Amino acid sequence: MKELLLPKEFSDLQPFVAQWGLATEKERYFRLLDTAVEDVRPFFDAMLPRSAAILEYLSRFERGKLPADAQLLYDLMLTFVETAHPIELKWKTTNIEDTVEPGRLHFHGPSAARYG
Repeated sequence: MKELLLPKEFSDLQPFVAQWGLATEKERYFRLLDTAVEDVRPFFDAMLPRSAAILEYLSRFERGKLPADAQLLYDLMLTFVETAHPIELKWKTTNIEDTVEPGRLHFHGPSAARYG
């Protein structure tokens, strides 16, 4: 299987692709729940200073027409956004107690799978 690569300008983020380059909200949600806060921190710390450059890079492309490397970067950025709250809010875990049981959640449309 061919390794998925980020655009060369963001190759420093390549070590995070295997764990965090996830294409759907469902994958990102369950990966976050399965990861300790201290294990999210290195990803957060690497992505935060690069986020403006990532957004600028992605803005060059028409929506829905990203090349594969840019799509992977987009997925990584979505994961960053969707996993930042435990770090920013200084949670002790990646999930809030006494909320809906994760297995009861249903993901629909683009949140469940990538179309195209």
